[in-house]
Amino acid sequence: MAAAVLQPLQSLSINNEIMAPSPISPNASRHGRGRHGGSVAKGGKTRGRGYSIVDDRDGMILKALTWVLKRTIEEGDEQEEDEEKLVADSEGFVDCEELLAAPHLSSLSITFPELQSFITSPVSKARFSLKLKPASAGEEDLDETDYLVRLTPSAAPASPTSASAPKLTPLSLTTEDLPDLIVYETSYPNYPLILASGSIKRAGGQALLSFSPITIASDGSEIKASSDADVTIYILLRSLMEANPKISWSRTDSGSIVTEGDAKGEISKKYWKKVVARRADIGVLYEDGEVRKEVPVGLRGKGVKAKKGGKGKGKGGLKEMKARSEDEGTASD
Repeated sequence: MAAAVLQPLQSLSINNEIMAPSPISPNASRHGRGRHGGSVAKGGKTRGRGYSIVDDRDGMILKALTWVLKRTIEEGDEQEEDEEKLVADSEGFVDCEELLAAPHLSSLSITFPELQSFITSPVSKARFSLKLKPASAGEEDLDETDYLVRLTPSAAPASPTSASAPKLTPLSLTTEDLPDLIVYETSYPNYPLILASGSIKRAGGQALLSFSPITIASDGSEIKASSDADVTIYILLRSLMEANPKISWSRTDSGSIVTEGDAKGEISKKYWKKVVARRADIGVLYEDGEVRKEVPVGLRGKGVKAKKGGKGKGKGGLKEMKARSEDEGTASD
């Protein structure tokens, strides 16, 4: 067996940004990667992707730009010791020439054309903005001395005024077609939880609470969209807006009434006018600040899975649950 020959130390250094695969044998793989690129997997297969010097350089540029632009200071601020932060204007832009001269970028020998190409490429993920200085407008042979650059401001969370959110029309007490009533609809299992918490709350990650509008016709009938919701919470919108003007309301293109709620993202039950169950034998659950009835136990939560035999299970158990619900409804009357 032939003895392994140790390669010269030069093999351990970067030569034109490509390191020799192994200091022991030029044909051996490095970090589990095959000779022709691609990670080695079981069965001799490869993932089809080897080292990419271009990808690696783009990554270094991205990190360097982000690091420098995240650590700028405003004009007039004092630099801390051993710091060389760039000075940004009121909009966060810094001089492009100064940016390229910053140690983190100058060490990569980034040219201005390369920077321009990088910022407009998909690799940058639109994280940076480049703009021409007003004094350089109309000039030819532009270079880094004519441009400003900054980190693109992060996208704001979804809100009624966000450009990415559905188009909303603000509502006020002077809105001509302000609905007489709005309703929040929920299920029998959820309503006891809402009542116990004392308010209608936005769920985690939910930007807005949505309500359906109701208009009262001249004959006293309600004009509203059809619904098969278990429980309907009625709210006098105008009264709520007068009582708490800090809560903003809007109408979506589809006609729904939406709000972010109060400071906690809620609509307190003190604003509820009435809560009505869909089932006629249950009727009014809550009215004018008082609980009239409770959702029968048999309608709360998930039903028991039907099994043969055993009390409370199978068809007999389901009949018993229904009977208990009806008995509780009668007792509450």
